[in-house]
Amino acid sequence: MNFDNAVEKISRSIKEWRKSAKFERIAAKILPLLMRFSYYTTKWTIIGEEIPNSYHKSKKPFIVCLWHDRLMLAPCVWKWKKPLHVLASSHRDGRLIAKVVENFSMPVVYGSTGRKGVAAAKNLIKLVRSGEYIAIIPDGPRGPRHKLAPGVVAISRLSNADILVYSFAVKRFRRLNSWDKFIISWPFNRGVMVWGKPISPQELKKLSEDEAINLVETRINEASKEAHRLLNAD
Repeated sequence: MNFDNAVEKISRSIKEWRKSAKFERIAAKILPLLMRFSYYTTKWTIIGEEIPNSYHKSKKPFIVCLWHDRLMLAPCVWKWKKPLHVLASSHRDGRLIAKVVENFSMPVVYGSTGRKGVAAAKNLIKLVRSGEYIAIIPDGPRGPRHKLAPGVVAISRLSNADILVYSFAVKRFRRLNSWDKFIISWPFNRGVMVWGKPISPQELKKLSEDEAINLVETRINEASKEAHRLLNAD
């Protein structure tokens, strides 16, 4: 066997192992440790934290939205006693995300916010109407990157819950060569978190579906831009 064939065989073996249940179990135990290590060794500037604080104080449910590439540190941010229910797909990547967030005591709702995710949407609406908090990664699990799935707007309108957008930026990181250009944040870092301006269902109801989707996308992107601006200005 020549060198190229050997490398190709090893590469195929690694890819197959990554699809296995054993890999999911191991990764689900290791990743939360790495996430916490990176998060707690980073010096953070937090913008807009009074927004989720006010919702918790008034016991008002909400929907958290963030892009898939900012998912690494997001579970570490949740400091409140009331659980955050996270939507995860049944796709392989979604199953791994589910196992990881469960290590942060975050219950998982399986499904999607695409046009076929009716059952998941009903479950989420029921949770919000009962006073629970939910988190949706609206461009997951397969993209397109930074494009909102249509179900998010419908869930907000039907549950009468505000959407809270979230993002962060860090000085030292690596972007993976994946569809979402996932951000790996290094430890002993410096970063900025931004909670953006909430979006009310009343605001969304005044818009067409395309306009409402564009509004939510814009607000999430604005939170990311503000985090980068403040980080670079520091």
